Amino acid sequence: MRLTLAFVAALLVAVPADSQVQTPGDTGRIAGRLVGAYSELMPGVTVTLGRVNDQDVSFRALTTTTDNSGAFSFEQLPPGRYRVMASRQGYTDRQFPTGQAQLGAPRFEAGASIDLFEGAQVLDLQVVMRRTASIAGRVIRPDGSAAPDVRVQAAIQAGMERRVLFDAQTTTEFDGRYEITGLPPGEYFVGAMNVASPTRRTFDVALTTPEERNRVVAAAASGHWSWYPGVAETEPGNAVTVLEGVNAEGIDIWVTPSQRFSVSGRIFWPVGVSIEGITIDYGDSEGSSSGLWLVSDPGGLFTLAGIAPGALTMLVRVDTDQGTLMGIATTDVSVDSVEDVRIIVDRPGLVAGLIVYEGNVPAASHATGVVAQQTLLKVSALYPMPESSIESTGRFELRSTIGEYEFALEGLGEGLAIKRVMRNGRALPNNRLGVAPGEAIRDLEIVVGR
Repeated sequence: MRLTLAFVAALLVAVPADSQVQTPGDTGRIAGRLVGAYSELMPGVTVTLGRVNDQDVSFRALTTTTDNSGAFSFEQLPPGRYRVMASRQGYTDRQFPTGQAQLGAPRFEAGASIDLFEGAQVLDLQVVMRRTASIAGRVIRPDGSAAPDVRVQAAIQAGMERRVLFDAQTTTEFDGRYEITGLPPGEYFVGAMNVASPTRRTFDVALTTPEERNRVVAAAASGHWSWYPGVAETEPGNAVTVLEGVNAEGIDIWVTPSQRFSVSGRIFWPVGVSIEGITIDYGDSEGSSSGLWLVSDPGGLFTLAGIAPGALTMLVRVDTDQGTLMGIATTDVSVDSVEDVRIIVDRPGLVAGLIVYEGNVPAASHATGVVAQQTLLKVSALYPMPESSIESTGRFELRSTIGEYEFALEGLGEGLAIKRVMRNGRALPNNRLGVAPGEAIRDLEIVVGR
């Protein structure tokens, strides 16, 4: 892919160094002329002069209007770096970003930048304005339906990378139509997100539930670009050539499905154990993806299909003639399928401890049960979360635990909540506890207060 910038460079005819005549007795001056790309005159156009990259310098932007020949002039200027910008309906002084401006999310460079020395006069600055154009079309889902409320953005090729233009974006309408306006001529790549953008409606975090927030986070995490005419973000796509003043229409983008991969491996258990059934709960900590897989291979081989990119946790339960064995492992799915994952199962862990109350809490308000909630993934309903009743002394015991947990109490009186979770006299970060296979933890304290 290439980006034709030759004619874009003509937007600004650079001022050679010898045109800055040093006249110590005079104040600075910047003067020049606006012309169209086809040499048309530009009378009555507003021209703005502003300072660029000057720290602690107070300078009010100056404006003037071109005369009948398109000429303009700014006088009595102190030394510094200035930018000359022009504004006319249907025209633009935008040009493609160059050099360091291409890094990150670049913007168009507007107008012309001038370094004015002490008493110097720039008298022949010529700025070429070009008629603007637009790129328009529709964004279409894989099933052929319109894709409303998705972000569409133009990008340029910067070396070996494609960089989206921060100030060349829009959002599709109800019928999937979009239009990016105000573009100078050049070659663009046009991309669309595969998920709807929430920017058209208010999203108040304080008024949403954790589940609603998780759905928004999950949708954002699953977002990817599809590039015209309808290829994945890892592929080049087709460039769209925008001619001066000529709108590019019918640039329809087909949204590609999210990339999916497989994760395969083998489950290992102790020698001499007779296996009756194997299940794998898999997903991520945000709850954006989750599933249950039944392993039918007698040797413990498994393949999880249709896995989205990102971190993945696998929680294994093996029913045996010696009771339930459990194991856990994580992997990261990125650019390809993952193979040879090993998951070793062993006896599950045990968590026991004491519920402690701050202050004078009547027995009627004491918790009646404790539940350990897995934080590494969303587990299926096939296997209930570890839970335990609470004795009158406050003691509890949670079996079949492995992974990381946070705790919830059932039957607490109004106004009471878990204040902290302690072990060995120290508060656990985020009140969470990690349990390894076969580990027995018996010194946990869950402190409750108002």
